[in-house]
Amino acid sequence: MREGSGFTSQQWLDGLLPEVDSARSVLASADRLLRQEGTLGRDLDAVLATYPIGVERLMKLALGTAAVSKGEGWPKKMGFTHEGWGHALDEMDERLRSGLREAIESGDWERKRMLRSWICTLDNDPVWAAVVRTLRNYADAGRYHHLDQISGKDVTSRSSRAMWDEVEQAAIASSPSLTAHRQRTLDGADFAPFERELRAAVADSIKRWVSIVCLFGFHGVLGEDWRVIGASALPDDALLVRALPDCEAQA
Repeated sequence: MREGSGFTSQQWLDGLLPEVDSARSVLASADRLLRQEGTLGRDLDAVLATYPIGVERLMKLALGTAAVSKGEGWPKKMGFTHEGWGHALDEMDERLRSGLREAIESGDWERKRMLRSWICTLDNDPVWAAVVRTLRNYADAGRYHHLDQISGKDVTSRSSRAMWDEVEQAAIASSPSLTAHRQRTLDGADFAPFERELRAAVADSIKRWVSIVCLFGFHGVLGEDWRVIGASALPDDALLVRALPDCEAQA
């Protein structure tokens, strides 16, 4: 805990530090699950059951810490999906990106061009956009999609497989390497190397989101407390953060 923190020592010890450790650990587990060898059909439910926990924790830590740093206090309705919290990961992601964007543009940052390229990347990564919709669907209702079909009730969720197909299509469409590799597979090449590259590409996109959100803390973008929390949540094997090419050009 740093001097002048917006949190008490008890809040750090009993709340923040355990949640940071949990978010970091769960995200690392999800990353390993997604990157491992084998067919995704075998691992998809495990991947989708794990990622939302880590992503939700990191989002709520970032948003809550930012609110405390601005003197607004910890948000009171984090547990209610209908309030845009709960498991509404896509809505929280939009809220977080909006807060980051506002802080970047209103502040006098030493590395402002780089920070702009990072937020541009979060705003425009088609793979992450598809991932966060899929994670929200699974966390909110989609994990019971097939049981709901059996019950005969009105089903508003989508199947996990259908939504993950959209994630994979976004990854392929945004990568010339994957597009070419898919064509070689369609022409008769072994499927396993293509699936391995595809799984890694999605995992890289998610890890880039995690890394950027944490690294904003090093620059104080979400307030001074996030410097400590972001550094603690940053993965050991965080990817070298590279902005999307169009974002580097526009920053």
